[in-house]
Amino acid sequence: MSDEPTEDRRERVAAALERVQAGVHQRRAELATVAGGREDTRLRLAELKGLEWVEEPVPTSPRPGVGRLLVFVRKAFFHLFHKWYARPLLHQQNAYNRAAAALVAELAQRLEESEERAARLGRRLDELEGKAADADPDRE
Repeated sequence: MSDEPTEDRRERVAAALERVQAGVHQRRAELATVAGGREDTRLRLAELKGLEWVEEPVPTSPRPGVGRLLVFVRKAFFHLFHKWYARPLLHQQNAYNRAAAALVAELAQRLEESEERAARLGRRLDELEGKAADADPDRE
């Protein structure tokens, strides 16, 4: 065997790198679109966004030799007897997850806006109290 990778292997590595780069760009875009907020909240919202999709289980088997047959049987059983039942449930769960994630993101944004407004009002109150104290020195 040669130490140089074959052309096929180079193409697979290049394709894998492209997928990884696309995933990194997507994650950065998700983090950038989460409106403002503390870093912890932004990270949790991004994590929630990544977990909102439920997918069909992928059958696997750790057993060598017989494992391929077991995977084939599981796939066939799912395709013939379980898919008609599971897919509508997955679609319903995914719709719920999307709605819940959007609601949580909206609530986080509203909370942040309320905190900013409360801070502005607090500063304004301090300013007005300072002006009142300057205007009336007998007042405590």
